[in-house]
Amino acid sequence: MKIEVTDATALPEWMQSHVSEGHLDLTAIPQPEDVSGLKSALAKERDSVSQYAKLGKPDEIQSRIAELTEKAKGTGKGAEDAQAKLDAMEQKYSGEISARDERINKMMQRNTLSELKAELGKAGFIAEAIDDIALTALNRVQYDEDGAPQVVTPDGKAMIGSGANHGATLADLAKELAGTKAYAVRDAGKSGGGKPTGSSGGTPTSETVTRAQWDSMSHVDRSTFSKSGGKVKD
Repeated sequence: MKIEVTDATALPEWMQSHVSEGHLDLTAIPQPEDVSGLKSALAKERDSVSQYAKLGKPDEIQSRIAELTEKAKGTGKGAEDAQAKLDAMEQKYSGEISARDERINKMMQRNTLSELKAELGKAGFIAEAIDDIALTALNRVQYDEDGAPQVVTPDGKAMIGSGANHGATLADLAKELAGTKAYAVRDAGKSGGGKPTGSSGGTPTSETVTRAQWDSMSHVDRSTFSKSGGKVKD
């Protein structure tokens, strides 16, 4: 489905790449990520926090643990009971904390994946390639103690970009990927998009590649290249 557009500059920048010959191609715009699951997970975490609150304030809980620890240093049944309670608490809460951390990590990854897909769309990637590229690029994202995403280079070092303290943002990562995976970016001459010219790297930048180029591509890149309509020249 296409909509006639008289002035592409009036559209948001990320939509302008989908305008060709005066028409906006709605089928090329990536479908928004469903975040209902994220909201549900957040609600569960809030409920979990409220359950812990029933045990008392953090300093009260810490005081109770210290009391049991001191009793466990003694001898006799009282010491054994105190140690048994400490062991039970450690087993229970270490498991719950581990499960909570895993849920939070998955939630952060899903949120990052959704944001990265949006940035890839703005960078001009074709809709068919966005899912594969975003999933692969997740290994370029780490998280600080506050859960904020931190983009790193392929060798694990902090990537320099336009974010706070000169750190790279997901938008910076999307732009880098557009340069190294230009085969999956809309061609400027066909759809008004922003395929980089003269991009370098091991990824092909044309719709037809040689057998040697194909053999040097990763499995994900091969899949994405094929989905983008690319052909292998024997």
